[in-house]
Amino acid sequence: MEHINVLLAGGASRRFGEPKAFVKWRGQMLYEWAKKALGEHTVIISRSEFIDRFQENGENEVYQDAEPFQGMGPLAGIYTAFKKTDGDLYTVLSCDTPLIQRRTMLELERLMTAGADAVVPISDGREQPLIAMYHKRIMPVLYDQLSNKRLRISDLLGRISVSYVQAEEIGADPAEFINVNTRHDFRRLEEKTHSFRRD
Repeated sequence: MEHINVLLAGGASRRFGEPKAFVKWRGQMLYEWAKKALGEHTVIISRSEFIDRFQENGENEVYQDAEPFQGMGPLAGIYTAFKKTDGDLYTVLSCDTPLIQRRTMLELERLMTAGADAVVPISDGREQPLIAMYHKRIMPVLYDQLSNKRLRISDLLGRISVSYVQAEEIGADPAEFINVNTRHDFRRLEEKTHSFRRD
């Protein structure tokens, strides 16, 4: 089956105050750290105003949300990746998770079984649906939710067959699942890197 890596980088970053994808940390942009965890061939889903900036940084496969669902959050981003690419299995990762490790993403891929629509890790009791694997057969469910403006990803998970895995079962450190929403989160990145072994 054809496997596609998807980096979601279309958030408005209102709480952070500037586009998080391009914020520099340890010499690289946050999206570049997340992209490392996905691997070489990665499709980026973003906003129209960011596409030129990604392309200037050497990214070739960058798409804005498919119409008529532009600006409708992560579900629109996943739907767009399905629509724009010819794959079966999709590894999905948000651009504001710079501590996530390649080995963690590979473990999620390994755990995807024929009967599952998704593999979603749980860390510290919280589901992590934007650090997960999805099968393209859920596309009609995504379309239905977007059409009805049901944009909560938890609603999607309730309608598909999800295989949940505890982070510790795949050797993932809880720090990997920190996403940078605020300046405070960004300042905490450095201290969190001391708690686990990086790839």
